[in-house]
Amino acid sequence: MAFKHWPFVRDVRFAQKCGRFLRGARKRRGDLNWDEYLRIARHFKLDDMGSFPERGYLFQLASDLPAEAQVIEVGSWMGASTCFIAGGLKGTAAKIFAVDNFQGLSTCGEDAVWYERHFQKLGAKSTLEIFRQNFAELGFASRAEPVVNDSLAAATQLAAKRGTIDFVFIDGDHSYEACKADILAWVPFVKRGGVIAFHDFGSRADGVTRAIFEETKAGRFGQIVGVAGTIIAFRL
Repeated sequence: MAFKHWPFVRDVRFAQKCGRFLRGARKRRGDLNWDEYLRIARHFKLDDMGSFPERGYLFQLASDLPAEAQVIEVGSWMGASTCFIAGGLKGTAAKIFAVDNFQGLSTCGEDAVWYERHFQKLGAKSTLEIFRQNFAELGFASRAEPVVNDSLAAATQLAAKRGTIDFVFIDGDHSYEACKADILAWVPFVKRGGVIAFHDFGSRADGVTRAIFEETKAGRFGQIVGVAGTIIAFRL
């Protein structure tokens, strides 16, 4: 085991990095419940798929939504980002529809290899039960509804919710074709004044960046709400 993965070293590194982020976050947005963010971050401290600023931004976006907000996340994996969104929601009727096949299927070559390696480590063929366990342990089970399907099929399945969703977060298949299709499928779900955000904008996933640039030029989105790491958010 590498030195940085030793339990004591790992815990110290987590405390330092998370503490550094929270000091800045509390200065910028002292009105938000950052203790709740910290509780969720501690639960996922072994998960390195998202940075503190990115997860903090999802928490902030969710916290700024109206009470009883309805959210769709496309690409949920084990539920880390979903839980940070859930932690910011207000109201007993707030709900996240977590769209994922939970099998890591992807048309993007690098992603496919990555998922295959992680499933070998897990010794499982699906992350759905891990997703549900994370939500249950954090007390968020009532806020999440897994939609076990591929993105476009799920858009058809949830068609009745078009125009009613406050926030859509897209972190699905990172190929250009898939991201383009996700934009066309899910933008109609966002209500006027709602927010749509994307993960891995400006990252090695150049297909994601290209698709977002093209749709921005085409006038698909309104103003930019903000950027944090590789997350970019627009208001519609």
